[in-house]
Amino acid sequence: MSLSWRVGRPGRCALLAFLLGILAFVRPAGAAFSPDDRGWEGTSELIALARAQLGEARVRVVSSLDYSLLEPRDAVLFLHPEVEIRFHALAAFLGAGGRAAVVDDYGKAAPLLERFHIHRANAPALPELQLQGNVNLPIALPAPSDASESVPSDHVTLRGVDQLVTNHPTALRLETGIELTRLLLLPARGEEDALLAVTGVIGDAKACGLAGTASEGAPLGHCGRLLAMGDPSAFINLMLRYPGNRNFARGMVAYLLEDDTWGRRGGNLYILTGSFRQSGSYGDSGGWREELLERQSALLDWLEEVRSNGLPEPVSIALAAFAAIGVCIWTALAGGQLYVAVPPGYARPVPTSAQGGFAGRFAVLAAPTTDRALMLLELKQTLEANLRQRLSLPNASSGGLVEAARQRGVLPADTALELDGLLRRLAAAEVAVVSSRRLNVSDRALRGLHEGVQKVLSQMEKRGGSA
Repeated sequence: MSLSWRVGRPGRCALLAFLLGILAFVRPAGAAFSPDDRGWEGTSELIALARAQLGEARVRVVSSLDYSLLEPRDAVLFLHPEVEIRFHALAAFLGAGGRAAVVDDYGKAAPLLERFHIHRANAPALPELQLQGNVNLPIALPAPSDASESVPSDHVTLRGVDQLVTNHPTALRLETGIELTRLLLLPARGEEDALLAVTGVIGDAKACGLAGTASEGAPLGHCGRLLAMGDPSAFINLMLRYPGNRNFARGMVAYLLEDDTWGRRGGNLYILTGSFRQSGSYGDSGGWREELLERQSALLDWLEEVRSNGLPEPVSIALAAFAAIGVCIWTALAGGQLYVAVPPGYARPVPTSAQGGFAGRFAVLAAPTTDRALMLLELKQTLEANLRQRLSLPNASSGGLVEAARQRGVLPADTALELDGLLRRLAAAEVAVVSSRRLNVSDRALRGLHEGVQKVLSQMEKRGGSA
């Protein structure tokens, strides 16, 4: 025995509204690198490390960054961004002395890094150092100092770092002529070592006191600093159990907020991961074009967030409520509507325009939607038919009828001249009908042509009686 359940159209709509209401309460699953995730792929230990180093109040984990609220003494850490970082706002912040770290492998930081002449590249296929023989877990080493290839760099980020374990990283490639401070390298076999992390000064290093001699006086301006790295997985909870990863994280936090040549920083560290919002512009406005680009970027970020995570919960609930209310109203109107009997087609009256004879012809010509060319053509045919009957010339053309009427004296000379002009004007209707072109004729012009035809017909009756 089989059972079947049929749902009418109102019932299907009500069921759809019910399902929409249920879906409004469905929340997306947590993403990797989440600061609140204490699991192996979360970054809760990185946040705890930064707060232990800087203080609870100075480390701000945010899901929305307003560039207009940043100060030159602040720093921003972008960890695996899933939205494109705004170049103009960040560049203005760095140009004023701010600092930022962009740690990303397969996210959407590539367009921003390319504006700073840093490109994403593939990690070595055969890394020289691997964790447990896994080529997807290559080990990075501190880059040598600029003074000697045999001496490791003494950069603040590398203090206590002998090696750093990576997890499916991507490498970095610098454009020709771009000199940045190399921090970490991925040694390779059979190919050149790959660059994993770099940092550089944003601005005039000499004017900022970062180059030249100390006798040149106090720095004239501020310089920002940008750190780029190709493996955010190095900072997840699972990877921070390695001393090198943990020490590099400490060094990166210290580097982002260490005192500068122009004074003590003491700013806040803003940490953003995954899909976050961006708003505002840093410093003075760059004009309407930059403002338009910022608004466009904000809209694209919002659309990307909606595509990835769905609509915010309040918006989903509101839309589901409106849909349910709309379905209820439609169901009530459709269910409460009285049935009106429609007579069969054979019992309905035939419209006048569909009838034959004089009545149907008159209804068609009098309809508001009828082309005026049909009325002019009707006048032309009526006039020519009377002339042909009066002159006994059944096959004569319009010009022949005018000439015959003048020679036989059927019409006065002045009326015959008017007849010639009248037929020429009415001939435009015939051309319009043949070419399927709508003719634009005013009511006044139509009445004038009609009166002209009546005048010609009355003159013929006076000369020779009714035809």
